[in-house]
Amino acid sequence: MEETYQLWLAAVPSAVPEDEARINWNCKDDPTPALDEGLRCASYLYAGSWGDEHEPENLHAGQGHCPTNRLFSWLFYIGTIDRYQVPLLDEELMARLVELYRPRPGDLQAEAIELPRLESFLRQHLGRYLLPQEMGPS
Repeated sequence: MEETYQLWLAAVPSAVPEDEARINWNCKDDPTPALDEGLRCASYLYAGSWGDEHEPENLHAGQGHCPTNRLFSWLFYIGTIDRYQVPLLDEELMARLVELYRPRPGDLQAEAIELPRLESFLRQHLGRYLLPQEMGPS
């Protein structure tokens, strides 16, 4: 049975300690009080979904066969390479995410919001920390 993944972007208002970012990215159940509080105060945007067929054959950052998969892949990469972190949303990251979200020839059909909605959300939350989530606010 094919797995379906949702992508919610959480714009967290404050930095997340490295040890809590590590727990998050490694999908551990250890306590993350700063991250939990940040997610409670975060602004969320549902970006879309993808399935197993959208995963690239060779796992490389920013690759994938649909916009949402590319966003998740890139955020995971920059959140785990060099050091564990929740990346700061600045102009450079925003530009990279917009570039990755643009449809490409060869993309497979997948649910995705319109690019202007993504750009607007990112612009409104510059200076916050951006974290992909499988679920939206509770």
